[in-house]
Amino acid sequence: MLPRPEISFQRTPVTLIIAAVVVALEVVCTFDEFQHPDDAGRRLMYYNDYLGLLPRLWAGQLWRPFTSTLMHGGPLHAGFNVYVLLIFGPALEHRLGSYRMLGLIVLLGYVSMMPEYVIGSFSREEPIMIVGLSGIVYGLFGILWIGRRWHPDLAAVCSDQTVRVLLGWFVLCIVLTYANVMSVANIAHGAGFGFGVLYGLAFFDVRHRVRWAVLATVASLLVLATLFGFPGHRGYEHVKNGGRLWWSRAGVQEPESPLDSRFC
Repeated sequence: MLPRPEISFQRTPVTLIIAAVVVALEVVCTFDEFQHPDDAGRRLMYYNDYLGLLPRLWAGQLWRPFTSTLMHGGPLHAGFNVYVLLIFGPALEHRLGSYRMLGLIVLLGYVSMMPEYVIGSFSREEPIMIVGLSGIVYGLFGILWIGRRWHPDLAAVCSDQTVRVLLGWFVLCIVLTYANVMSVANIAHGAGFGFGVLYGLAFFDVRHRVRWAVLATVASLLVLATLFGFPGHRGYEHVKNGGRLWWSRAGVQEPESPLDSRFC
């Protein structure tokens, strides 16, 4: 069993606001699908027009890697991610403060989603819907997993049992994806966890902090550089060939709407 979430808006406003946005989006999308079962619905509209990770990223819409994490594929998907966020988020927001926690969540969104998009969708002819908080959740998990070595009190939210559950789920998701049972954004999971470990070492390993901070900064900048372009990626080439690179801030005609989904 995972620990019970700690809910206190005064102490953890950022964690609760992110969770509330995810829940609100999922309620609206699910209700719309219930009301109009034969229509593509608001989920696809929100993904395509405003929030989803699509080639429009390279036409200046740089918010899309993060906002894509706020969308989910259904109530169970959103519910599990929000539940774990409410377990891990408060433990770190208490230590970092709300402003730094917000920066951390946004950064984890970018460094987990961009590898999934540029690597996992490198040669796809059509866009794919990539949604979910799991990259961020695994990033927070990586930080806490490292941090409990120096701060044993963190084991209250990142116990050995919690570690087994999340690592087991990580492996199971890979197996389910390769067995074509469920499509999971495993690269986002792995990238989020890897960066979480790096950030955790930079936060907590005081003796070697500079070394880990430099490594984490360089690795993060390399991933964030893909926001400017990723030669060879079909989505980037689609924008580039139209003469509409992101800095032109021009509109770009999308390829077909996403036909498949990859849950994170």
